[in-house]
Amino acid sequence: MSGAETMASVALRPWPASARDALSKEDLYQQIAQLTTERGHLRGITEKALQDEIDAGKELPEDVMEAVEQEKKEEAPTARDKLEEIHRVRNEMATKLEWATFSAANALDLVAIILSKDPSKNLESAYSHKFKQQGVPPGSFGLDKTDPPERPADRQRLADTAMRQQLVMKGSRMEALDWATDNLLKAATKLETEVRKETKYWEETLSISKKGWSIQRTRKDGRHAPFAVRYGLPEAGNHFKARGLAPLRMDKDGSIILDPALALKPKTLRVRISDNGKITGASNLPTQSDVDESAIEKSIQLARDSLFEEEVFHEMSMETRQLLAYGVELRNSVIQLAAPGPSDRSKHRKILIDCIARDDNIPLGQDGSQDWLAQNIAEFLRLLLTHEHHMRLHRRSQIPPPLTQHKRQQSTPPLLRTLLSISSHLDAIDSLHAYLNVVARTLKSAGLELALEASRETSWVKLTDIIKESHRKDLSAIDQLLQTFTRPFEGTTALSLPSSNGAQSEHITVSTRTYIGQPHFGTEHKLTLPPSLISVLNLSNDQQRQFKMSSTEDVKSYLDWNLSLDISHTVLSKEYPGRTVIKSKDPRVCILSNGSKKGSHKEYAVSIQLENGILKATASNNMHLVTGAIAESFVWNGSPGHPSLREKVKSWVDRYP
Repeated sequence: MSGAETMASVALRPWPASARDALSKEDLYQQIAQLTTERGHLRGITEKALQDEIDAGKELPEDVMEAVEQEKKEEAPTARDKLEEIHRVRNEMATKLEWATFSAANALDLVAIILSKDPSKNLESAYSHKFKQQGVPPGSFGLDKTDPPERPADRQRLADTAMRQQLVMKGSRMEALDWATDNLLKAATKLETEVRKETKYWEETLSISKKGWSIQRTRKDGRHAPFAVRYGLPEAGNHFKARGLAPLRMDKDGSIILDPALALKPKTLRVRISDNGKITGASNLPTQSDVDESAIEKSIQLARDSLFEEEVFHEMSMETRQLLAYGVELRNSVIQLAAPGPSDRSKHRKILIDCIARDDNIPLGQDGSQDWLAQNIAEFLRLLLTHEHHMRLHRRSQIPPPLTQHKRQQSTPPLLRTLLSISSHLDAIDSLHAYLNVVARTLKSAGLELALEASRETSWVKLTDIIKESHRKDLSAIDQLLQTFTRPFEGTTALSLPSSNGAQSEHITVSTRTYIGQPHFGTEHKLTLPPSLISVLNLSNDQQRQFKMSSTEDVKSYLDWNLSLDISHTVLSKEYPGRTVIKSKDPRVCILSNGSKKGSHKEYAVSIQLENGILKATASNNMHLVTGAIAESFVWNGSPGHPSLREKVKSWVDRYP
C-alpha cells in the first residue's frame, strides 16, 4: 500500500488529553456544542459509532498507531469518563426540555379551558394533542376572583380613598369646565375673526370680479390663496400668458394682497425721434398713481398694462432679427429704426424704441417738436399688437386646417415690418410727389401745363367704402381698418404730358407698391407710358409700356427723360409743323428756317434738358454745329417773370430766317 492510499483512509480525531488537561464543565459544554455543529444532533453519536471510527484508524502507519495506542492505554479511563459525562449531560438536557414542554403545554391548555367559558370564542386549535385525547368538555373549568373579608382598618382606608377620589373628580370636573369655557371663548373669538376676514376677502374678490377681471380657483391646497385673477390677455404669447395669473392672497386682516412680483416697477413703451443725433420728440410716459391695498383694481390694471407693454417690446425685439437688412438694430436694449424724411433736417431721422420704468423722468433739453409723431407711433404699435390678438382669436374660432406631421410655426406679429413699410412707402411717395410738384411749377413758369393727380395709398382714399362693402362680418370695423396696414401699400401718381390738351390728355402713371415681405421686400415703382411716348421711343411691343424700378431716384431720372422727350419731340414739333427734323432718340429737335429749300443746311437745333426740377433749353444753328460751340441757352427754375419756352425758341428761330 502506497503512502497516498494510506493517507486517503486516515480518520482525523482529536489527540488524547493527559490527566492534568482534563476538561472542565464549561469546556465540556463547548465540546458538546462543537460536536453538535460538526456531526449533527447528539442522537446519532453512540459508543459503537465512536468505536468504529477509532478502529478505522488502524490503517495508519505503525509508528503513529503505536503512539496512539500508547496514549489510549494511558488515557483510557479519562476518555471513558468524558463519554459518561456526555451521556449524563444529554439526559439532563432532554429531561429539562421534556419538562419545559410539558409545563408550557399544561399552561396553554389551562388558559384555553378557562377562556372556553365564552361561547363566542373557538379555541379548539389551542389545545395540545394529549389534552384533546382526554376529552375535557369546553367551559368545564372556571376562574373566579373573590375579595378577602374586610377588616375595620381596611374599611376606613377605603372610605378615605373614596372621599379623596370624589374630591379629585370634582376638582377635575371644575378644571375641565374652566378649560372648556376658555376654549369656547377662544373659538368664538377666532370664529369671529375668521368670519370678518372671510367677509372682507370675499367683498374685495367680488369687487374685482364686477370690474370684469377673470377669477379662477387655484389648487386645492392653496389655503391662503384659494383664488387667482387672470389679468393677462388671453391671446398673448405663451411666456406672457403664463405670467398673467396672480394669486389673491389673504392678509392678516382679510384684505387681498397680490403676488410680490406685481409690486415690481411697472414698465411702459417709449418711442423717441432722433434727427441727426438730436432727440426732437418722445412719447408721453403715463404717470404712476399711488397704489395702496384698498385700490386692488388699480394694482391689477397697472400690472396688466405693464405686461402688455413688455409684450409689445418683446415681439419687436424678436422681429429685429429678420429686419437687419433694412437697417433695424437692437443696441443696449434700444431698437433703432431708420425713417428718413423728405426735408434735410429729417434726412438722417431714426426712431428709437425701448421699454423703461413708468416713473423714469424724461431728460431735459429736448426739442419736443416731434412729440406728436413719437406718440402716434407708440399708440400705433399698441394697436397693432391688440389687432394681432384679435386675429389669433379669429383664427382659432375658424375650422382648423388638416392635420400634418409638421408643426406649424407661429410667425411673429408684423409690428416693425408694418412701421417700416409705412415709413418707406410714405418716404418714397412724398419724395416723388414733392419732386413732381417742383417739376410742375418749373414747367408752368416755362408756359407748359402739367396736371398731377396723386394718392399716397389707394385703400386709404376709399377706406369707408371698403369697410361698408366688406363681406367679413366676423371682424369689427377697427380690425378691418388695422388689417389694411398689414397688407402691401399701393400709391398711384398720374402725370399728364405737357403736349396733351384737355380733350385728349395722356398721362404717365406711376404705381408705387411697398411691402416688407414676399414677393418683393421694399418699395417698387411701376411706370406705365402713354401711346405718344411709346411712338417717340419707338417701342414695338405693348408689354414694354410698363417698366419696374426699385429706386425713387431712378423714377425721377426716367420721368425727366420722358418729359424732355415729350417737350422736344411733340411740343416743339406741333409748334413748327413741317419744319422739325428728329434725328435721334435724344430730347433734341432740328428746326428748319423759313424759305429753306431741300438740301439746305440752314437749321436750328434745340435741346431740352429737365433735371432736378430745372428746365434748360439750348439752341445752336448749323454754323455752331460745325464747331460744336453752344449758341444760346435759357434756364427755368420755377420763378415767375420769365418768357415761356415757346417764346424763347421762337426768338431763336426767327433771328436767323
